[in-house]
Amino acid sequence: MVFNRTTSCYNVALSPLAICAMPINHPDLHVRPEVPQDMDFLAQLYRSTRGDLLQLSLPEVMIDNLISMQFNAQRTAYRTQFPDGEFLIVEKNGEPIGYLVTHHGNETIRLVCIAFLPDERNRGYGRSLIQTLQNNAAGAAKTLALTVDPRNEQAKHLYLSLGFQVNSDDGANINMSWP
Repeated sequence: MVFNRTTSCYNVALSPLAICAMPINHPDLHVRPEVPQDMDFLAQLYRSTRGDLLQLSLPEVMIDNLISMQFNAQRTAYRTQFPDGEFLIVEKNGEPIGYLVTHHGNETIRLVCIAFLPDERNRGYGRSLIQTLQNNAAGAAKTLALTVDPRNEQAKHLYLSLGFQVNSDDGANINMSWP
């Protein structure tokens, strides 16, 4: 892999990254493909997003096993549903701080997953990456779509502030799209 400072990403000869088609709107952020050596980081990141499970009144070993099972199930589901998806590590100053999964279809770019370590949240990094995806979608005349948990007020607020519209809400998921 070779880092391209113009696009703020790593160029991969066999798998060009669509998010790299336009510069990321943040000077400290770079994306690169996920590699097997990222598994510990990804498990740590996933755990940090599961406050709901960490608060259960269960022995710690049971919570750890439950989180591990959920992590593996999510990874399997993403790869099954989006076999040609982009599974990217977000880096700041060379250190992994987040995860971004996208799928580029014929008419839609789907933001499958975006997550950051707790200390890296609320710093505008998610906004910058989503704006990059919006630029990519606009340039390709595609819709940018995502699904959000209705309990995730912070994410819903971010998506609405970026111009996403609610397409459906079944109580378990809110489907949104831009433009």
